[in-house]
Amino acid sequence: MEFDELYEQYFQRIYQFIYYMVSDPNLAEDLTQETFIRVYNGQFRNEAAIGTYIRRIARNLVYDTYRRKALIKWLPFQKEHEKRETQYVPHDWIMQSEDRRLLYEAIQLLKPEYREVLIYRKIEELSLAETSEILGWSTVKIANTQRNAMKALEKVLGGDEFGFKQSTEETQ
Repeated sequence: MEFDELYEQYFQRIYQFIYYMVSDPNLAEDLTQETFIRVYNGQFRNEAAIGTYIRRIARNLVYDTYRRKALIKWLPFQKEHEKRETQYVPHDWIMQSEDRRLLYEAIQLLKPEYREVLIYRKIEELSLAETSEILGWSTVKIANTQRNAMKALEKVLGGDEFGFKQSTEETQ
């Protein structure tokens, strides 16, 4: 696959993941561009799927950025369109936006490993195998981390108000 096609196919997903992790649109743009520069200059060896390769680069850049800055605190994130006021919006849209904002704020209170697993499994809807390949963890560790993250998220949210209660078959 040509680089232009890779960029078009993966740019939005990589940017969104980085943005969820760093909460800063400018930093997310910079890290996304750096990700694709490394993809362009890198040596993809077909050891994993190309999407996994790109996600690993993005993940490593996010963690490297925080290691360099010695910054472990994760700032709350919010999509730019959620900050704008809208008029004449149906009640359901308003409630969805508020629920999403509360959910994102709650996710920010979780430790980074929990946050990352929830982003991959619940927001990006990746399979256990895909998440395992990206993180380099066993599927059992992913499932256990997801279960613990869901419990922690439920505790932060004060119950099952967002429908994120995890079923046992979901981790299988």
